[in-house]
Amino acid sequence: MVFRSTLRRIGVAALMLAMVALPTVGRAQPELRRVVALLMTPPTIKAAPGFTARLLVPPGQLYDPLFPFMHDGAVWLNDDGGEEGDRGSRILAVSPAGKVSVIVGLGKLLPVTGIDLAPPGFGPYAGQLITLSQPQVEAEGAVLNHVIQVVDAQTGKATVACMLPPAGTVAKGISGFGVEAKFGPHGGPFAKRFFAVTAYNDAVYEFTSAGECKPFADFSKYGAPIGLTFTPDGSAMLVSIAASLPASPTPGLGLIMSVSPTGVVDATPYARGFTSPAGMEFAPAGFGSYSGQLFVADVGDFQIPVPMTQRLKPDGVIYRVTADRQLHRVATGFVNPLGLAFVGDGKLWVTDINGDFIAGKRELPDGFIVEIKPAG
Repeated sequence: MVFRSTLRRIGVAALMLAMVALPTVGRAQPELRRVVALLMTPPTIKAAPGFTARLLVPPGQLYDPLFPFMHDGAVWLNDDGGEEGDRGSRILAVSPAGKVSVIVGLGKLLPVTGIDLAPPGFGPYAGQLITLSQPQVEAEGAVLNHVIQVVDAQTGKATVACMLPPAGTVAKGISGFGVEAKFGPHGGPFAKRFFAVTAYNDAVYEFTSAGECKPFADFSKYGAPIGLTFTPDGSAMLVSIAASLPASPTPGLGLIMSVSPTGVVDATPYARGFTSPAGMEFAPAGFGSYSGQLFVADVGDFQIPVPMTQRLKPDGVIYRVTADRQLHRVATGFVNPLGLAFVGDGKLWVTDINGDFIAGKRELPDGFIVEIKPAG
């Protein structure tokens, strides 16, 4: 029990230092090394015909690489983990070659789940990073009303703009289990509007340039929302839905729903047949013959609580949805793939949190990033 508790609170580097600095552990060293090596083993990703896949950032640098977005020629993302006192999460930049650099380091942020950069015209917040965040660290903070946090990327200074109010009929309306958050696309009805997903009460919220947090859409009839994106013409929001969280979901019941600019959910699913669909993005014009298709990261089973000394099931899948709304596999072997980003025209990046996340109570830098490209 002591060993498992230690794994929850300290990272791989600390474990390795302990093995070097404490020769008295004697015969325990090989077992400690075995467990650490097992938990940090890189995944085996298998691409479907028509695609190639490679491990871009292996386990060892990232705790929970969550939802990415493009900025200044690099992919920026929130890395949820590495708690320090009452703060957790980092904001990172990853170069096209996979080099990781720190934008905002540990000890400054409330735990971040979703993030985006405020566009020009978004009131006093323009040019700042807007995050959906837990109000406190650890699993307890995951089931409390979340907050919108504004972050100055130059200084790392973070301030809370507002708290998401209770909404809906699920889980007493508590806006917990924050997931993805982003701004709507430029020029359409969702432009200059920041949307945040909370899976605990099956809701999507809107944060306005006036600093107001308000409910936007209710998904309690369908399940727990995880990810969101927008159709290429910017006319509709798409929200991915898991039938049950955190309980083990039933394969085939995951949905993608369409939402109007006023928050009305279309009762007819945009696509169905997933397990726990999360991040989604439409392929750009340069992504081979798959241009315009919707790519979806399906987590499968999150496995909460996370096993402390065993690897998780590699049941995560990347799908593409064709114009006739049929699902086709793109790659398999992922553990908990959450976010997607098209880097340029010809590369798709997938962020996988693996087994380390606050609600899972395992703090190891075992997250990774995979790059997928059309074959040929």
